[in-house]
Amino acid sequence: MVYRITRKVKNRKTGTITQRRLFKCAKCAKQFSVTSGTEFHSRKLSFKKIMLATLLWANGSAGQAALQLRRDLRCNHKTAWLLEHRVRDAMTSYMAGRQLSGPIETDSTSIGGKVRKANRAADRKGQPRRHMEKVTNLSVLRERGRRGRVVPFLGDEAKLVRAIHTLVDAKAEFFVDEHPAWNALFAQFPVRQIKHKVQYSDLRGTSTNLAESYFSRFKRMYNGIYRHFSPQYAQAYNGECAFREEHRGLSNGEQFILMLTGALNHPPSTRWRGYYQRTRRKAA
Repeated sequence: MVYRITRKVKNRKTGTITQRRLFKCAKCAKQFSVTSGTEFHSRKLSFKKIMLATLLWANGSAGQAALQLRRDLRCNHKTAWLLEHRVRDAMTSYMAGRQLSGPIETDSTSIGGKVRKANRAADRKGQPRRHMEKVTNLSVLRERGRRGRVVPFLGDEAKLVRAIHTLVDAKAEFFVDEHPAWNALFAQFPVRQIKHKVQYSDLRGTSTNLAESYFSRFKRMYNGIYRHFSPQYAQAYNGECAFREEHRGLSNGEQFILMLTGALNHPPSTRWRGYYQRTRRKAA
């Protein structure tokens, strides 16, 4: 049996006393809140602010910068940034834990590492386009169809081909471009290839336009909202974009419910608990 209790909590900085609504187990006498054992475990923000933050974040069609969320919530930037990553963690787990089937389009892209052009035109000659050590490769698998599911993947074409059996059904059909890494798929799956040097689509419907449109949204999010993020967090942003792309036809309220429900059903993340208390784990 579980019953509700209220407990007085004193703020260490201001000294103000507030009442916190909790639940208590009559058998083991353990006290817990509505966010105990969820992605929001060990929270400092009120649950109302957490719901408001999730709603504001769902309202952004291409994401919501942590600085903007900080202003809207009137909280610390670290709090807003960490709150967003906790929701991203739940969304990425939801998007990655499944297998795709049917006709699937796949493609890869790279972000980051852009070289700032030299001031003088004479110094620009021979400048590389990118710092390759700072480039992050991302891939995507996307089912065809109006409700086609999306699976984000961290890595280039070669890494995706090696992991393809864990991500798709054995009877899947692939639509790819002319990258040589896709040649390994021909012996395992039905594959239809389009050569972009010749055309982007043919009369038979062979194209990778859905995968390309996903990366178009991702780069708008990267360049327009977040501007930059560390490569160790690339898969988290890739998962966010995949969620937004797959559920773009839903209303803001439906997206908000999916995000909040996913976070409340996700176990506490060992990566984000104690992140700013120097107990964070290294990225996988």
